[in-house]
Amino acid sequence: MTTAAVVLLVFAGLAATVDWWSVATDKLGVEFLAKPAVVICLIGVALAIEIDPGGASNVQRGIIIAALGASLAGDVVLMTPDARFEAGLASFLVAHLLYVAALASDFTVGPALAAGLLIVALGFGVVPQLLAGARPHGRAIVIAVAAYVVVVSAMGIVAAGTAVAITGVGGMLFVISDALLGWGRFVGPAPGGRVLVHVTYHLGQAGLVLWLAA
Repeated sequence: MTTAAVVLLVFAGLAATVDWWSVATDKLGVEFLAKPAVVICLIGVALAIEIDPGGASNVQRGIIIAALGASLAGDVVLMTPDARFEAGLASFLVAHLLYVAALASDFTVGPALAAGLLIVALGFGVVPQLLAGARPHGRAIVIAVAAYVVVVSAMGIVAAGTAVAITGVGGMLFVISDALLGWGRFVGPAPGGRVLVHVTYHLGQAGLVLWLAA
């Protein structure tokens, strides 16, 4: 990777650490700044990575940056005082579809894919409970959650199918983050609480972005 990409990745790590601390200590003002800063730094990383011949294309880079932009929009929406869960869900749904589009050309069938399928199955083995918990919020939310589960699962499987270890792990961490987030919202307190949701989310995003450097 270029020096600029490495520096921006370090800044993303520092911002993520501050965000995790702010979540653990309920410093909402700090969280409002730190969480978006992580994704902004990762957008910088994606722009700064020098793509090798035969690797990802600039079109795929653009799609990944768009996915990060959709994620940033989702982060901001979900952090606002009158947070609209549906709008945040839609933003991340778009992000996952964009990641699938970017990574699909690198998809292969192999041992990494089998591991990805297993982790996706474990991560969303809680789907019946999620849908039951979402039911009191209305039919539209139930349908939206079901659609989201399908799309994020596809993203995790495609990421694992790239056979790029850091990207496969990133996709799986993103799946775990969303499973924990859904559990916390619709079922009950999730293991690790919001801190683990943020940790897995940020590491997941970083792993997906670093596919550009593979």
